[in-house]
Amino acid sequence: MDGRNSVAFAERAEERQTGYEALLEENAYLREENKRLHSDNEQLREIFRIATVEFEKKNREKESSGAELEKAYAVIKALTEENAELKARLETEEGKVKLLNKLAFGKRSEKQQQDESGSQRQHKRRGAVTGHKGSGRKIPKGLPVKEEMIDIPDEEKFCPVCGLPYKETGIEETSSEVCVEKVYYVKRIRRKVYKKTCTCPNQIITAPAPGKLIPKGKFSLSFWVEVLLNKYKNHMPVERQVKDMADYGLAVSSGTIFGGLKKIYHLYLEPLYLGLVNSVRESRYIHIDESGWKLFVLIDEKGNCNGFIWVFVCKDIRVVVYVIRPGRGASVPCEILFDMDIEEANLLGTIPTGDRKRITVDRFSSYKTLEGLGLVEITYCWAHQRRDFIAAKTKYRELKKWADTWIENIARLYHINNERVKHACQSVSFKKHDKELREEINRIEQEITSPIIERQCKHPQQRALLESMKNHWQGLTVFVDNPEVEMDNNISERMLRIPVLGRKNYWGNHALWAGQLSAAMFSIVQSCTYNHISPKEYLTWYLSECVKRGSAPSEDEIGSFLPHNLTTDMREQLRVNKPEQLILPSV
Repeated sequence: MDGRNSVAFAERAEERQTGYEALLEENAYLREENKRLHSDNEQLREIFRIATVEFEKKNREKESSGAELEKAYAVIKALTEENAELKARLETEEGKVKLLNKLAFGKRSEKQQQDESGSQRQHKRRGAVTGHKGSGRKIPKGLPVKEEMIDIPDEEKFCPVCGLPYKETGIEETSSEVCVEKVYYVKRIRRKVYKKTCTCPNQIITAPAPGKLIPKGKFSLSFWVEVLLNKYKNHMPVERQVKDMADYGLAVSSGTIFGGLKKIYHLYLEPLYLGLVNSVRESRYIHIDESGWKLFVLIDEKGNCNGFIWVFVCKDIRVVVYVIRPGRGASVPCEILFDMDIEEANLLGTIPTGDRKRITVDRFSSYKTLEGLGLVEITYCWAHQRRDFIAAKTKYRELKKWADTWIENIARLYHINNERVKHACQSVSFKKHDKELREEINRIEQEITSPIIERQCKHPQQRALLESMKNHWQGLTVFVDNPEVEMDNNISERMLRIPVLGRKNYWGNHALWAGQLSAAMFSIVQSCTYNHISPKEYLTWYLSECVKRGSAPSEDEIGSFLPHNLTTDMREQLRVNKPEQLILPSV
């Protein structure tokens, strides 16, 4: 029993030993496996750490790339916008170049060229017509005649064959030619002196001296009239006149001429000019325009010599007034039209509609300021509107067809209105054309306000022109209800051409008084011309009257001396230079 137990115990001990060893081996294996797994885990951790670093790096790169991409997109967008802006600016600048080239080198006429359909029309050629006998030489009638007899020399009054003398037949061969004589001469005035035969006081009596335009001056009234008209009517600078006088033997300095002109202006011409300005304030309908004019004096620290010449044309009273000012603001027309400063006008209440002056002008902002103050009613110029379309097709060729259509629309308006104003307002013909005009105006208004037309106008210039017409439509259509109102401001532009010709020759003025003299003389000359009066005859008459009176007419008297206020008889006397009354100077 004990033996069997011992064997069993030994077997169990052996089994335990074997199991223990197996456990040791398994434990050793597990330790090795654990060590390997730990090593693998460390490797995985390292890989994960590296991957995390790389991932973060990639994320940063991604974020950086995204920011750079957004920046690149922003740059591309900005460049695209800039490119579009530059293209638009380039198109605008190219348009300006085309327009300036046309102004500099193209034709000045605003007449439209005929299209191909009209080019086949035969036009009358200029010049003599084949087969016409002509009118022959025409010698002007009424000019003074100076006879000149041409005789055969005495030594040739014999027959070359037999030697017998010629005999006069009493017949003359007569021909004529128009000549001109210009001469400066000295008029020596000799005043007789008498002595009383009685014993009364003041024994010596001398004939009175004739009046002088400038006291103690050495030049006659006719001399100064010639100088004034040569400069302000014929646009001949004083320096050139002085050189011309030297060619005829008269030596005079330009300083002497300028000194005399200054005295004449302040003594005689300034009151006349102020009278014309006051007449403008009485007018109800005025055409106004302005252009550049150099004033070579510093005024209010302006810093440049750029001045402006304004013209005011009053068709209702036939007066033309020019004003030269350093500025171009609303203060100038406010002063001339209402005799007030713009500050006073701002404080003034709105004038009733019926009392407002009506002015035809371009779209310059100074006139809009007066309208905003309620002082004037503006009628805008259709010629300026038409020029906008001409400029558009000049600058942008793709707009030619569209612009030509609008130019034809405006031409149709002109034609209908011209036919309308030929007739009395209550006549059947007037009403017919008036109806046609209103229908055309309504059609144009619908076209410029139509959303469909607006969407069809893709080009910025098209939209700008139509927007301008809409903004100024009220002023553009005043003539419809007021037939006496003209459609354009061409008359004031024509009046501005006169001083512009002078500006080309002598640039402007070097003193304020000279600018005032220029404005006064331009006003006098053009007011005379507007009333069919000879400026030379008028100035001679007016200055002669001033010499007789010893001074210029007073402010109360000057009105009767203004060109538009002269009597019919006086206008006829001054209308033209009567050729039959001309006499050649006897020297």
